[in-house]
Amino acid sequence: MIRFNNVSKTYPGGFLALKQVSFAIEPGEMAFLTGHSGAGKSTLLKLMSMMEKPSAGSIEINGTELSTIKYHQIPYVRRGIGMIFQNHNLLLDRTVFDNVALPLIIEGYSHKETRKRVEAALDKVHLTSKLKCFPNMLSGGEQQRVGIARAIVNKPPILLADEPTGNLDPKLSLDIIRLFEEFNDMGVSVLIATHDLGLIARMKYRTLTLKQGHMITDGIVDGLKAEGDLRAN
Repeated sequence: MIRFNNVSKTYPGGFLALKQVSFAIEPGEMAFLTGHSGAGKSTLLKLMSMMEKPSAGSIEINGTELSTIKYHQIPYVRRGIGMIFQNHNLLLDRTVFDNVALPLIIEGYSHKETRKRVEAALDKVHLTSKLKCFPNMLSGGEQQRVGIARAIVNKPPILLADEPTGNLDPKLSLDIIRLFEEFNDMGVSVLIATHDLGLIARMKYRTLTLKQGHMITDGIVDGLKAEGDLRAN
């Protein structure tokens, strides 16, 4: 579960990136986050993953109020969040297996349990035949699926995706979203940040729309209405 209560974020120099944003993503819910470049999407995701701290307001993740977290506790709270990036952030000198295993190695899992979980994660993203490959041997869509496997390998209850389809063609984009739907069907909460309003219109999920740090819409909207809201506000 994710809950923002009147959250604002001001960066040094006075730039106000988020302005009194409030919303909640319930357990097992899937939603999109949209807005033009600079709207505050990345800031919001950074706050959720504790890469940034809010200037005002409160944030609750998986039942934990983030303001109560000490610095040394951050890695433990982050284990409840799977983060997926547009540019994959894969280690090019490591195999697919090693890339997906990295979070488990950091957490101290045994070799036997690591192999079991990595193989299960790669099976979920349909890449079991690629575990010995290096990232530069894979297509863009396959690299993105490796990033997803790495995010879900420790079975987090929340998945956050930052423009996961930004470098993919429409068919591959839809394939990636279908993967997120599969995880959501298993009870995982999913929040996907994207500027692809056409994709949002096809999926018909709840959409949170940011503009200049304000939450201007929250609900199921079509792509044309979302675009109109961004232009009008």
